Formats: sequence, C-alpha cells, structure tokens
Amino acid sequence: MAIRESLQRMRSDIKSAYKSEDTEEFFDRIFTKPLGYLWARFFIHFGWTPNMVTFLSMGIGFVGGWLFYPENFLVNLIGVLLVIWANILDSTDGQMARLTGNKSTLGRILDALSTSVWYVAIYVSLCLRIMNDPIPFMGGRTWGGWIWVIAVICAFFGHERQCMMADYYRNIHLFFLKNKHGSELDSSREIAQQRAKLPWKGARFQKTYLFYYGIYTYIQELTTPNFQRLMNGIRETGSDVSQSVRNEYLEKSRKYIQLTNILTFNARAYTLFGCLLIGAPILIFPIELFVFGFLLSHMIRNYEQIAAEVLENNRLPGCDAPPAKRKRYPVFFFAIGVLGVILLLAKTDLNSIDWSGILSTIYIWLPALIALWALIYVLHSAAYAAIMGESRKKIPFFQLFKVVISGFAINHVTPVGMVGGEPYRIMELKPYIGTEKATASTLTFTIMHTFSHLMYWLTGAVLFLVLNGFSVGAFPAILALVIAFLGILLCVMFIRSGKRGLALPALTLLSRIPLLGKPVARFIESKRTQLENIDREMSAFRVRKRDFIITTFIEFVTRMLEPVEFYVIFRLLNVDISYFACVVALACASLLGNLMFFVPMQVGSREAGLALALSWTGVASPFGVTASLLARLREIFYIAVGVLAMLIKGSSETKSEKVEIPTEEACENISPVSSEEDTIAPSNQEDAHESSASLEENATEEDAQ
Repeated sequence: MAIRESLQRMRSDIKSAYKSEDTEEFFDRIFTKPLGYLWARFFIHFGWTPNMVTFLSMGIGFVGGWLFYPENFLVNLIGVLLVIWANILDSTDGQMARLTGNKSTLGRILDALSTSVWYVAIYVSLCLRIMNDPIPFMGGRTWGGWIWVIAVICAFFGHERQCMMADYYRNIHLFFLKNKHGSELDSSREIAQQRAKLPWKGARFQKTYLFYYGIYTYIQELTTPNFQRLMNGIRETGSDVSQSVRNEYLEKSRKYIQLTNILTFNARAYTLFGCLLIGAPILIFPIELFVFGFLLSHMIRNYEQIAAEVLENNRLPGCDAPPAKRKRYPVFFFAIGVLGVILLLAKTDLNSIDWSGILSTIYIWLPALIALWALIYVLHSAAYAAIMGESRKKIPFFQLFKVVISGFAINHVTPVGMVGGEPYRIMELKPYIGTEKATASTLTFTIMHTFSHLMYWLTGAVLFLVLNGFSVGAFPAILALVIAFLGILLCVMFIRSGKRGLALPALTLLSRIPLLGKPVARFIESKRTQLENIDREMSAFRVRKRDFIITTFIEFVTRMLEPVEFYVIFRLLNVDISYFACVVALACASLLGNLMFFVPMQVGSREAGLALALSWTGVASPFGVTASLLARLREIFYIAVGVLAMLIKGSSETKSEKVEIPTEEACENISPVSSEEDTIAPSNQEDAHESSASLEENATEEDAQ
C-alpha cells in the first residue's frame, strides 16, 4: 500500500513538473523525468541544492564530451552514458527547485548554461579527433584547421539557432496555454527596461545576465515578424488574450509543437551518439546544419503562417497592415559571395599553410589585430569630433567611440546601407547635439570617409606603378594608370567642391556617360532637393579649413593603418612582403569590394581582390586567401562588439528615457531609405551616401531606439 502511494505521488510530482502535456517529449515522459525525479529525492535527502546538482550535471557532461576524442568504442560509449546522465541531472535540478521552492536567477542562468558547456566539450573533442582525417575525394588532403571553421558555423548557425527558436516556440505555445505566468515568453523591450532599473552597484551580475538575455530574445523576435505583429495586436486590445485567439492558436500549434522537441536535446544527442559509435563523427555536422536546418525552416514557416492566420481571422489591430517585406536580395548576394569563397578555396592548395602555427599563436596575433583596430576606431571618432566643431564638447568621447563602432557594424553587414549605420548614429547623437547637428555631422563624416577611399585607391595605384611598373604585365599597369587618373580627377573635384558641394556635380558628370546618362539624369531630378542639402552641408564644413584638414588627415591615416593588419598576418604566414605591397594589395581588394557593394561583408569579392593583387606581386594565392580569412576573425569580433554596444545607452538618455532594445519596426523606421530607388550614391557597406532630408525626417521619430 505504501509502495502504491509512493508511486502515485511520484507520478503526480512528475506531471506537476511538466511545463505542459503538449510540450513534453515522449522519451522525457517515460525515461528522463522519472529518473530525474528519483535523483531529486536522493539529493534532497542529503541536503543538496538545485544549483549544486546543476554544477554536477555540468561537470559530468563536460567529462563525457571529452571522452568522445579517443577513437575507442568503449571509451566513447562511456562518454555517451555520461552525457545521458548529465541530461537526467539537468531535469533533476528543475524538479528539485519545484519540490523545495528553492528557485533563483542564478539557477536559471546555470541551467541554460549547462547544455552549452557539454556541447563545447563535445565539439572540441570531435574537431581534435577529425583534424587529421582525410577529406573525401580530395586526394588525401586532411581537414586540418577547416574542421574548426565548420564546427563554429554548425554551432552558431545550426545548433544554437535551432535550439533558440525551438525554445521560443515552446514558450509561445505555453503563453497561449497558461498565460504569461505559465510561460517564459519575454519581450526584449521589457528585459531592457528591467535592466535599466537595476543599479550597477549590487546588481552587476543581474544586469550582465539581462544584457545577454536581451540580445538572445531580440534575435528570436527578429526571426518571427508575423508573431510580433500578432503580439502587438494583442497588446493594443488592452486586455488578456481572448479565448477565441487562444483556442485557434493552440489548435494549429499542436500540429507542430513536437517538432520543437526534435530540435532540442534528445534527437540531436542520439543522432550524435549514433554517428560517433559507428565511427563517422564527421556526419553530425552536415546533419545538424542541413537536416535539422531544414526542420527549423519548416517550423518557422508554419508558425509564421499560423500567426498571420490568427491575426487575420480575429481582426486584431494591425491585421490590415501589410507584413513587413523582408529584403531577400542581401541573402542572395551573400550566398553568391559564400559560394565564391568556397570555389576559391576548392581551387586553392591550402596544404602549404602552417595551420598548427597559426592556431597555436592565435592568442597573440588576434588580440594584436583587435588592438590595432581599436586605435583605428579611436581615430575615426577623433575625425567625427573634428567635424562636429564646438558641439563635440557636449558628447563624451567614449559615447562617440561606441557610436562609431556600432555604426560601422551595421553598415558592414547590410548592403548599400539599407538599414545603415548613419540613421543609428543620428539617433544616438541627437540627445547630445540635436537633430540638425547630428544629421549634418553624420552626413559629413560619411562623405569624408568616402573621400579617404578615393585617396587610398589613388595611393595604391601610384605605389603599384612605382614598385612594379610594366614588369608584371601590361594589363595591371594600364589598370593602375586608369585608377590613378580617375583618383586624381575625383580628388581634385572633391577639393574644388568647397562652394558647390560634391554630390550634385559628381552625378551630373555621370549623367553625361553613355547608357548611364538618362537614368542618372532622372535620378538627379527626383532627388535634387536631397542632393542640394548634401552639398550645402559639405560646403558649411569646408569653411572651417582647420577642421577639414584635420579630418582629412586622420581619415587617410586610418586607411594607411589598415594594411598593417595584413602585414602582420603575412609575417605570421612567413611571407616575405613589404608594407607598401600590402597597401597595394588591400587597395585592390577594397576597390573590388566597393564595386561589389551589394554583397554584405564583401564576402568573396575581397578575397578575390586580395588574391588577384598579390598574384601580381608574386605572392601565391593560398597566402592571400588565408590572410583574408584570418582578418575576418577580427572583423566578426568588432561586428559583435558593435551590435552589443548598441544596447549600451549614454548618460544623457538614461535620465529621461527608458532604455530599450530596438525592435525590427524601429530599425525600419530609422532606415534612411524605403526601397532601392531611394539610395543616393552607394559606395560600399560602410559608405552609403544618405540624403539629408530623409535622414532629418527619420531622426525626428522619437520612438526609434
């Protein structure tokens, strides 16, 4: 009788630990949860806390992951069993928290972190194991350092994103099933407001956690535009979710909710175990990226359709507004660039590269490159301050430094500045110096930054002619002469444009070119007011000759510092090349990248331009491709820093405004263009010219963050 009562209590306790019957996976109900409950009772008996069990789970999973490295079936099997045990304990800590009432923010953070710790160990072990294995159909070439690149891509664009979205859709289902109190569905705006209310003193850990959790949630929201429209419609009704909305969403969601479980632990882990135990661990990477990636796309597509149907059928606010059109051409061009890099790598013999030396010294050269670019961004900030004139005293230099990095990060990943960094800079500077000055300063900085491109290309062409002349062939020399001539012409035009400006004269010149003439002329007529505003702002800055000279000098110095990065990398690769040859090579890569301005991050175009220029100077193409890829690591680092810095608000704003993470709609509001036809004169990802009138209009939208 006592045994039956214990079993009944156990079933009741386990079911009460479910988030819901809908979202629990069958395998968890019959295996993981019951064993987790028994362990929970065991640890409670000995006075353990849930956080102690979480640390135990973390350690066991980490050790189990490392046991995947040896090519030994028995050792690998022990690793599999340890990871399964760690997963059971991961269920145990949650059940302990419910049974004892011992819940904490730290516990929630550790619980989310534990699985990541296991997978870090698993991925590192697999990479170390596969590095020396031959690549199929590649003539005995081993994976080498490329397996690490593949693992990172699979981890962030496969595993992490899939688990992130599966967790989000499960919480959405729980939101409609149990309301807010039964779900962990959070809003990035609410998280940012909660974080802003906490003081740094005594709450530093919580503020840091909310900072990263806000980014995590914001990415989930960006991926689900239709659901965000549905939630906005529900909020605008000013009441709880109606029963009709709740029932319709749940009825349609139940068809796909178990798909979210496939993308979490069990299916993924047991697929990994199977690949490992049959001796083919390399298979897990394409399965994660493509098979599970296809399931993720299928899940997102269906859930977005559900959200749109619920919004329309219940006539919620916003149902008549057309859904935001996602610009697909950046993805298309990015994919072309990635394909180009793959083809370039396939045609390049990378066995001549000492990858072991590169990886073993990464802790030295990568921080050095990061420090170099920190100096470059400081100089950009100084140029920005010189453009502002006396207004620069109103804004802290660190705030300006943050705005510069974040603005370039946005420009870098969006072609032609479609959601460019210029509007973001204006919105950040507006509280300090006002809308008009922020717009004028940002516009002038963009133009001066573009002018530094012209000077750099001219410098590269001249250096190429001085160093090589016609010795490398007639075509490269003639091309350098043409670039030098055009560079001198454009620089003279720019310098002489003090009274007339530059935008309108430059486009007028283009309108005289056959084939381009008529379209450019029509563009000039449709955008004449904006072009005149650009020229007027530029002329006003040119009156201050001292600031103009300082800005020009600083921007040119930043350009000449950029080749130092490649000089360091080539020295790392034991390539005997001069600094001036690096200037020529990077100028060629920059020019080709700007001609392919529509490709985000200049993927493919920069690698091709660098390899081409280096081939003219006698450096083998594998070294050029490798140098470009290594520079991408620093680039990705600063893109991440820039995006994260967007969430750090200046002191002038926190006094009167709530700190919010920008929503997708807000990003669309501050974009200076609404379609391709609104772009004035694109140069590259960082240097898209924006119209003054459009920027001023968008900068007045107070709710854009």
